[in-house]
Amino acid sequence: MNKTAKSFGIVTSFSIVTRLVSFIFKMWMSRALGAEVVGLYQIALSVLLMLFTITAGAPTVLSRKIAESSGNLKKQNSLLTASVIMGLGISAAICAIFYGLGTKISPLFSNPDCLPIFFIMLPTILTSTLYASLRSWFWGRKKFLAFSSTELIDEIVKIALSIAFTGGLISRLNGAQNIALAMTISDLACVLILLVLFFATGGRLTKPSGFKELTLKTIPLSATRIITSLGASLTALILPKMLVKAGLTLAEATAQYGRVAGMALPLIMAPVTFIGALSVVLVPDVAELRAKGNMDAVRSKMSVSLMFSVIIASLFFAIYLPLGQSLGQLLFKDSEAGKFVSYCSLMLFPIATAQSTTPMLNSLGKERITLLGTVVGAIVMIPCILFMPKYIGIYAMALSTGLCFLLIAIINLIVLKKEVGSFVNHKKNLPLILLSIPLAVTGLFGAKLLCRYADYITAIVVVGVYILFFFFLIISAFNVVDVTTCIKMFAPQKASASKTAVKSTSKRQKKHMKMRKKPNEKSAKAVQNGCKKHTKNTLRQAKPRLSETAKTTERTHERVSAKQNLA
Repeated sequence: MNKTAKSFGIVTSFSIVTRLVSFIFKMWMSRALGAEVVGLYQIALSVLLMLFTITAGAPTVLSRKIAESSGNLKKQNSLLTASVIMGLGISAAICAIFYGLGTKISPLFSNPDCLPIFFIMLPTILTSTLYASLRSWFWGRKKFLAFSSTELIDEIVKIALSIAFTGGLISRLNGAQNIALAMTISDLACVLILLVLFFATGGRLTKPSGFKELTLKTIPLSATRIITSLGASLTALILPKMLVKAGLTLAEATAQYGRVAGMALPLIMAPVTFIGALSVVLVPDVAELRAKGNMDAVRSKMSVSLMFSVIIASLFFAIYLPLGQSLGQLLFKDSEAGKFVSYCSLMLFPIATAQSTTPMLNSLGKERITLLGTVVGAIVMIPCILFMPKYIGIYAMALSTGLCFLLIAIINLIVLKKEVGSFVNHKKNLPLILLSIPLAVTGLFGAKLLCRYADYITAIVVVGVYILFFFFLIISAFNVVDVTTCIKMFAPQKASASKTAVKSTSKRQKKHMKMRKKPNEKSAKAVQNGCKKHTKNTLRQAKPRLSETAKTTERTHERVSAKQNLA
């Protein structure tokens, strides 16, 4: 396995495990504390995340700059120092402003009970800024184990402290406040671990440099993240108020928002983990192939990526539509959250398409188009949140989210087609989507029958096996997609390719050596045979010469003896 494959395996494995642990944490919150507490925590957290996006762009740029300074540890350390100074300065100013305003910021929250939760978590802006900068330093230096493992440690420590605090260790705080305190302490613990690893691997805080580069490159990234977080914060602020105007109490509205934001949407977004893992592999390849001008290979990569996202969306749509309510009961003990998953499962298609095409745009250097799509999506979300709760209640959040991702996906596909040409395989994508609909509908009837005459666990097992079996049967029977190719996309192919290349080259070398040996052997034999022939010919030629010489000598002796006799 080469370095790329190893890094991919480390990052993907830790990402999946971290998301799973985070999902388990939300399951525990919903079961132990209830939907209202989850809603209070999510509303306070959404405002905090919006503030964090102001400083979140610099660490992203930092990782790229550190990678460009490979081998120059002094410059890497100076860049990190500059990022830390910038982030901590801005974060300290934000903390001072909000602590100074105190209760005057209560209009930012739809429920005043969120205010103490927010103030408990506010110091995490400082620790999260330092945490992000240190992780980016490890990321740029390709220390993926430290980069990925600390995020998992953060989740584990947060869960352990939350269970301990809500279990009675701290009696002065309520449930949501205990979770906020656990988040603050876990964030600090991870920063301390990262600092130890940082200094142990040669990192130092030195004279800062690169303020201008970090600032200029951070602005567009921060703008995109601020818009995204601002949309989430506005939703958390406006939607509960609109639900109250529609006839719900404040507690009921907060609970409804908690069900959607803390339970249903994380379950709907879970398949995006697989799409993101594939994007991590394909994005560098697309950028490299485009630089070389190999547009056929670029279109092929994009087609495979989009096809894979359609497969994931179709499969989970066929599972969520019939089993959403049962999964909500199993995971959260909340059938209302499960209904939201079931009724809103169709939004998986625009979400998957947007999540697979956005990294492609970034790999082609079209970050401005990504920002444009984010702005357009945010603009469309606002009317849905303001006016639709009166008619469809909490499902206005699903409508706004689905339309946002749909517009982003459409913009991405249009721009990508202009850049690289047509790459969407309609002959395979459309049949796969259409065939998943009857599969989901038949599964829905089966799930209702099993829930009526058995229980929801039996329905999940039986209908789940039915959907998985027939889904892959449909793919194979109708030749919708090459399953083997999609499975290979998860595994890095460079390692296997290099091995086969080494094997092929070694075989060629062996054949070449054999071919070289054979002519050498033949030439040696030819030389030997030639020498033998030359010796024989020389001997043959020498024999008559010797005989002639002997005859001449005998004649000379005869003449001498004759003259002696005459004398």
